[in-house]
Amino acid sequence: MRMRSLPTTCRVTAPLLVLFALGCQAPGNGTHAGTGEGGSSAGGGSAGGSVGLGGGVALPPGTQPAALLPARIRRLALAEYQATVSSADVIGAGADGVSVDFVPDARQSGFTVNEAQRVDPVFAGQLATAATALAADLRTHVAERAPCANPATDADKCAEQFIRSFGEHAYRRPLGDDEVSQLLTVFHAAFDGGSYEEGIELVVRAMLQSAAFLYLTEIGDAPAATVKLTPRELASSISYLVRGGPPSAELVAAADAGRLATPEGRRDVIADPAINLYIGGEPQARVVRVIREWLGTDKVGDTAKDSNVYPAFAGLKPDIAQETNAFLQSLVSDNRDGGSLAQLLAADWTVVSPALAKLYGVTQSPDALNRVAVPSRLGILNQSAFLSVFAHASETAPVLRGVALMRRVACVDVGDPVELKIAVVPPVPDPSKTTRERFAAHSTPGCNGCHDRIDNFGFAFEGFDGMGSSRTQDNGKPVDTSVVVSGTDFDGSYADSNALVKAMSTSSQVRECFARHVFRALAATSAPELRPSEDDFVTYWKTHLSANGAAVADVKIIDTMSAFIESPSFAFRRAQ
Repeated sequence: MRMRSLPTTCRVTAPLLVLFALGCQAPGNGTHAGTGEGGSSAGGGSAGGSVGLGGGVALPPGTQPAALLPARIRRLALAEYQATVSSADVIGAGADGVSVDFVPDARQSGFTVNEAQRVDPVFAGQLATAATALAADLRTHVAERAPCANPATDADKCAEQFIRSFGEHAYRRPLGDDEVSQLLTVFHAAFDGGSYEEGIELVVRAMLQSAAFLYLTEIGDAPAATVKLTPRELASSISYLVRGGPPSAELVAAADAGRLATPEGRRDVIADPAINLYIGGEPQARVVRVIREWLGTDKVGDTAKDSNVYPAFAGLKPDIAQETNAFLQSLVSDNRDGGSLAQLLAADWTVVSPALAKLYGVTQSPDALNRVAVPSRLGILNQSAFLSVFAHASETAPVLRGVALMRRVACVDVGDPVELKIAVVPPVPDPSKTTRERFAAHSTPGCNGCHDRIDNFGFAFEGFDGMGSSRTQDNGKPVDTSVVVSGTDFDGSYADSNALVKAMSTSSQVRECFARHVFRALAATSAPELRPSEDDFVTYWKTHLSANGAAVADVKIIDTMSAFIESPSFAFRRAQ
């Protein structure tokens, strides 16, 4: 059993049911005997129940406590929440789209799955509204989901059976007796003087707002300096990392049988077709999301353009987003191991709609989507989504494109002007000059130290306008896309973005940068103080590739994600 401090959300004025549902019981009441996986605070991300400092589990050989991620709880990101309530064992199809109007996720390094997510008053209200609607939907299926032949005499027995069954799926673990008792109290709040169906509905409302539902735990089963995740925590962690949703019955069974306890066991489970967890055969939304958030292309739907300059952009936005998704799905399903990083960055093909094919100047059949050759715009960085997101509303943005490439793809440190106390003055508009000529102002002392590098990355993409259409002229003058890149392992002169991304696709620096961003996406953190954990993963990743007969030059997207799960330290956490 574990004592919990009162969550910060409890300080928010809210109806009693909401406070109870969010885990705001008196300290100690939220623990449950026998499971070791107590209800978690709904007010914080990594600040779960306190983990003691005495003793700890034996770590795998070579694993240092300093390299472990801290024990924590984290709130589900919106996509994870949606996938959870939409699962057949929770609400099902009746939950589709329920989170569409929720406040956006907080982001770390661009990733929505991270430990910074919180439950503030606005989000708590949205959760309450959604829970009310979802519980009402389940109520229409009470006969199938919570059957009770004689509610007049067996209501408590039937309600308890439902609470334990539904709760095991919603909380992703068995419920403790104290939790069941509390939820039966909620049941009676509606059943007494009401009906059995109303009691079940109220219970579902409470559970879908509870901390145990909203948070994933990584705290093990006993307070200690180092802990091992419980089998159910391992199942949930793996499922949310790979599939973006709750674990299947097959994965839970594998966890309960101890198959997830070792790197070898996790490797076998990932590849086991009977568990259907392996994600190389059929592309999963989680993989696509990781890549899109890494490169920032998931923001294309929120990107706006000046309709006087780019009149076609608003109508093409769905097609632009669709290209990225279709390209990534095709890429990761081409091979069982999920496609290569080199192909991601330098593929000479893409998948486009007829409308986007017209923008790209390629010919395709009139079908909705088609794979087409695009030798003049290699890889995902030359696609309209990336080029549109990293551009201004009425023109290109060499600095935005350059910084995105340096930080996200090559892991080159770029100073923040605010932190450096530098006032940024954009080049003055001048219809007589190209964008590159206007940005010559950056060559002045005080600016050139950073911009000589940043601008050269960005100028390579000047062959594309602010929405990704090819161009050879800018304000009536020829576009110059030639650049000289320095400070990387792919230093050199490049004629254009095609030549640059092709070089980047074979860069060791870029490959390691990709592994680091995969770590940040899957570990749900990019906190600087956890750099030892990131470094430890990168070291393991390189060893993992060699052990599986793959060269670092042949990095696979899915294999890199799998390496995180298979790493020896994956199942362990240290006290904060």
